Amino acid sequence: MIKDIEEKIKQFDEMIKKYPTIKEFYLGRATLYEKINEYKKAIEDYKRACIHYIWYDVVSVCKRNKLYQEVEDFYTNAINNDKQSVKNYYCRAYFYMHTYQYKKALSDCKKALKLEPKNDYMLELQEILFEKLNRKQLKQENIIRNPKLTQ
Repeated sequence: MIKDIEEKIKQFDEMIKKYPTIKEFYLGRATLYEKINEYKKAIEDYKRACIHYIWYDVVSVCKRNKLYQEVEDFYTNAINNDKQSVKNYYCRAYFYMHTYQYKKALSDCKKALKLEPKNDYMLELQEILFEKLNRKQLKQENIIRNPKLTQ
């Protein structure tokens, strides 16, 4: 029986590698860990499942209510918990872009691209950010050159 459970755990391991954001895989594996008295591993999987389940709801509520510091803290915690997750860097970079924090967003893009240099989403986001930074810089230069624009 234990060998069957260990085999099923291996199957969940493979599914989690392919689809790390699907909470049901963590829940299934946690249940199996419980059956073989691997409680610490079960608890970790339950925590991961919970994080993936509530992640979108928490961020949505914060954004709708302009709780931007909470959103930033949430993404930062996600990155601190998994520094190898390109998705976490992408999400925080995207958040920074929409709050006009282009330099911070670009920094996250660079970190993610160190992990996955050919990630199309990150490359595209980086390109958008370069464009926005260039536009912002040109606008500031125009205001400095033509003070009448600020009056």
